[in-house]
Amino acid sequence: MLSRRDLIVNLTGVAYSLALLGPDKSTHSANDSAQGQSLPDCARRVNGPYAHRFPNVVVHTHEGRRALFYDDLLRGKTVLINCMSVKNEARVPVSRNLAKLQRLLGNRLGCDVFMYSITVDPEHDTPRVLKAFAEVHQARSGWTFLTGEGAVIELLRSRLFVSESSHDEHRAGPIEDCSLALIRYGNEAVGLWGSVPAKTDPKAIAMRLSWIAAGQPATEMITRGGPAPLAPHPLRP
Repeated sequence: MLSRRDLIVNLTGVAYSLALLGPDKSTHSANDSAQGQSLPDCARRVNGPYAHRFPNVVVHTHEGRRALFYDDLLRGKTVLINCMSVKNEARVPVSRNLAKLQRLLGNRLGCDVFMYSITVDPEHDTPRVLKAFAEVHQARSGWTFLTGEGAVIELLRSRLFVSESSHDEHRAGPIEDCSLALIRYGNEAVGLWGSVPAKTDPKAIAMRLSWIAAGQPATEMITRGGPAPLAPHPLRP
């Protein structure tokens, strides 16, 4: 049985530990409570190393749902992102190319790889228009078409498809918009990102995704590329 002195010491230690945790550690965030999605700390996905680069803005899916771009769509996932418009598809058939890619991904789509097509024409491409467009291309679960407010779309295009150097105020000439010409892909959880021309063969795109997706560790020794390492100098140890 604990003495009165020991009991006081133990209670003091517990109070000190709770003070060190602070309010952020002992309670859920207001945002989690409002969303009704409070999870234990061990079940929450950790932000990727470049989370600060992705706007957590509200977008609308072709299925009529609202989503936070980073928290709901990117966080902890391997993704492929492109820009498109229904009116522009005849001239730049990116979605037709991605329809071939989704067949190659098979069961991985919607499980460990997610595809997001962001319209650049939000005034025309409403969720209803995008839903019909998705049906034309037989988009399966895991391939989501997104729209939103005009300012939101412009922000996403700028962050995803304009390099940081392009924002340099001393840069001469207009900023080139490559959002319709490129596809971004990445493993957000570990911060691996790349890009590929939108017209690239779907097999090549699928291969690039396999390089960054989570999987089994390599079983073969990785060999060094490039020139052979320099031999040690004969007069040096």
